[in-house]
Amino acid sequence: MAISKITIYRNQIPARGVRISLEYNGLFQSGFTSNYYTNEEGVAYIEHASTGRATLYINGEEKGKMRTPGSEVYYL
Repeated sequence: MAISKITIYRNQIPARGVRISLEYNGLFQSGFTSNYYTNEEGVAYIEHASTGRATLYINGEEKGKMRTPGSEVYYL
């Protein structure tokens, strides 16, 4: 299983407890990952079976797209 790392900052401080999920839309892969939450360092490690381009959701709102597995940083 692949793992992607998402780091979230709010007001330049690591944001704890932020809900993260990925959505895959493809011919052979589609659907959402489970919800994951950032730790005290503002980091969430998301496990996923699919790879490739995914839409990133933060607290239920679409925030961008990323290549998975991979690593991204977002500022709220």
